[in-house]
Amino acid sequence: MKTRDKLLLHARRQFWANGYSNVSLRQIASAAGVDVALISRHFGGKLGLFEATLDGAFSIFETPPVNETELIDAFVRIFAEAPRTSTEPSAVTMLLTNSYDEEVGSLIRDLYDRHFQQTLRDLLGPERAALFAAVVFGFSVAEKSLRVDGIAPPSSVEYRRQLEHLIRAALSFSG
Repeated sequence: MKTRDKLLLHARRQFWANGYSNVSLRQIASAAGVDVALISRHFGGKLGLFEATLDGAFSIFETPPVNETELIDAFVRIFAEAPRTSTEPSAVTMLLTNSYDEEVGSLIRDLYDRHFQQTLRDLLGPERAALFAAVVFGFSVAEKSLRVDGIAPPSSVEYRRQLEHLIRAALSFSG
């Protein structure tokens, strides 16, 4: 594996799981087995490396959903199949970990809004899009961070049923 690819792999794992401000360049270089100076050479610095890890992170749809059924199916699949280990953190984990970071939070929120939430607003309207996002991310926090008892294992049919039920409830809102 090329040095640049090793750095991206380990940076994605660490930045996405632990947060931008909680990870040093030395940690990433050490995990990649390379000299820390190579980060500047390949990426210009920490922010450049972080931005490189975001390439494709918000491209969760091969093609944007054209109706609510496609949207629900896509999200249930994405959340049910998302990695749940710190060695392979998901884009959802990256969002939850970095969206409030003082240094990169505004970047993450802007990318999220332009590449994701706008798709939801176009399809659902602003209020329903906001409720949709609140449900899917709230469910993720309840499952992954809080480990709320009663949420079925992600690989199960029951997990998919629980998440789909919550999404449909959010989408039933008419303001």
